[in-house]
Amino acid sequence: MRRALGLFGVRLAAVLSLAVSAALLVDYISSTPTFCGVGSGCAAVRGSGFGYLVVSEIAVPVPALGLLAFAVLLGVALTRGLLRWAPAFAIIGGVIGLGLFGMQAFKIGHLCSLCVTVDALSVTAAICGILQWRGEGDVHEPFGLRWGAWPLLGVLAVLGPLTWPRLRPTAPVPIGVQKLYLPGKINVVEFADYECPYCRRLHPELKAIIESYPGKVNFTRLNLPLKSHPFAHGAAQAQVCAREQGKGDEMADRLFLSEDLRSETNRDLAKQLGVELGAYDKCIASGAADKIIDAESKILLDDGLQGLPTTYVGAQTILGAQGEEVFRNAFDRAERGEGEHGIPGAVYWPIVLALAAAISWGGRVRRATL
Repeated sequence: MRRALGLFGVRLAAVLSLAVSAALLVDYISSTPTFCGVGSGCAAVRGSGFGYLVVSEIAVPVPALGLLAFAVLLGVALTRGLLRWAPAFAIIGGVIGLGLFGMQAFKIGHLCSLCVTVDALSVTAAICGILQWRGEGDVHEPFGLRWGAWPLLGVLAVLGPLTWPRLRPTAPVPIGVQKLYLPGKINVVEFADYECPYCRRLHPELKAIIESYPGKVNFTRLNLPLKSHPFAHGAAQAQVCAREQGKGDEMADRLFLSEDLRSETNRDLAKQLGVELGAYDKCIASGAADKIIDAESKILLDDGLQGLPTTYVGAQTILGAQGEEVFRNAFDRAERGEGEHGIPGAVYWPIVLALAAAISWGGRVRRATL
């Protein structure tokens, strides 16, 4: 009985690990986080460089490797001729899980909740593998679920998280952003900080994409200088005051390229653009720029700042400096006028759990009664 119980534990831990690994993978490949926020430990691990394994110059997400590993473990634990190898696979996975946990805790300095969950399940699978290996009884004794239920649960564990981003409703665009939209246009609103490295990386890419849709885009840049960046607020003041004279976009271009964002350097940039310096100085000294910056920042802060840059393209929210394909897809959707749609999470996840419960109930081992 103990050996059969250990095998059941290995299978169950593998299925649960598939689900969590799939959720992690979603956040690695999506334009916006689905299961972990931008400022979460998961995002810190993902951005540390240790979240990918480079193979032949191709960065493979570690969660993808996890999916493959747990699929193999489940396959071994379900194949009669390979059952004796399940404990070895599970123990190796447990050691790797402990190593990955240690890397998060001591090397990266951040703990990813989903990663820790997978690591804990790996260790659990290893313990169950030892029970299967060292326990008593017949490992082939029917226990818990019949064989056919496990593959179905494994497929559901993977498809549930992977399908959710395509089915969930688009997050609502803040009212303050919607007010800037024009009918019949591809509306793009970007919140940025001129000292933010990701904002700087995105700027030329987004500008090139906008230029490839001539006459179709209504673009608005809003300022949200972070307190952690000492020169960001002064740069935002310079952009706002140049904008007051119709030079906002040109000033933004210069600020994103400038390695020096001190006030005097920003003023020199404004002069080079032909900004009337008397009005520029008055705009900054009077506090008028500060009021505009505060009002712009409040739009996103009230909605819940998750990170910069934050870009709204039609009904879609894009966090961070995503790739060109992500933005072009969003531009095309906005051009077609696609809006909010999808299945709410309060409906989707109960359906997934109900399917898992139905598979488990239908596949349970029925013991004969006297």
